[in-house]
Amino acid sequence: MTETFLVIGGNGRVGREVVDQLLDAGHGVRAIVRSEAKVPSLKRDGIELVIGDIGDASILAPAMKGLRKAYVATSDDDTSVAKFEVFLETARDAELEHIVRLSAMSADAEADGDLSRRHGQRELALEESGMDWTHLQPTWFMQMMLEYAPGGHMDLPGGDGRIPWIDTRDIAAVAVAALTTEDHNCKTYQLTGPAGLSYGDLAAQMSKATGRDFVYRDVPADEYRAMMVDAGEDPGYIDLVLQIYERISDGQLSTWHDGVQKALGREAIDFATFCSDYADDLIKQL
Repeated sequence: MTETFLVIGGNGRVGREVVDQLLDAGHGVRAIVRSEAKVPSLKRDGIELVIGDIGDASILAPAMKGLRKAYVATSDDDTSVAKFEVFLETARDAELEHIVRLSAMSADAEADGDLSRRHGQRELALEESGMDWTHLQPTWFMQMMLEYAPGGHMDLPGGDGRIPWIDTRDIAAVAVAALTTEDHNCKTYQLTGPAGLSYGDLAAQMSKATGRDFVYRDVPADEYRAMMVDAGEDPGYIDLVLQIYERISDGQLSTWHDGVQKALGREAIDFATFCSDYADDLIKQL
């Protein structure tokens, strides 16, 4: 049976895959995006674009009309929890039944770090909403490597920390399974790839797949902060990013989980496959 689903965050790395996989399966998509100009890739048959913000009930209410389920990814700034609560109140009024939310593996409503705490607060609010929910808690995305190596260089404060990087196609596949079946209601999936890899490992595999040179340089946190300041990044965002890199270099993000296998009954895509599939896109950075 085909159905139309609400997608919020359809212009994100995971959201684009969710949209594509839903459309490829014959479903319809109503996507709320903040700027149509940023998402030309979403203009496909079967998708209805709504321009607006997750914190605007006047946009949300008509967009939810006639729908039962939604995939939601939000920003992580200091307004994100309040905006998500507006979304939940509007969703209850619209009688949505099930929300699939892109969270993070570090989600913890009591955490000191801003990113982890805000994700945890949004998870808790969803669980207390009275609607069915599915939390997707991925580690870092393989697709980040499509823009993290300008000129073939990754200058990052990651040390030798390992991450079991995950392909966004796997995250989206779990999201679509949760939207289109009843098997994943009120479940949390911690989603990783099959192996922990350092940035040095990534550079080596990217080089092998493309026949080009990719190099990782571990930079001190203060140097990376200065790089981000020079790039004009917001101070709050800089603090958030450095909090995450500190956890990476300390090995706190190295744990493997079997969420992909539990949700989909198959192994997660490995980084070598990602590099092969996206070799041409990796080379575009050089």
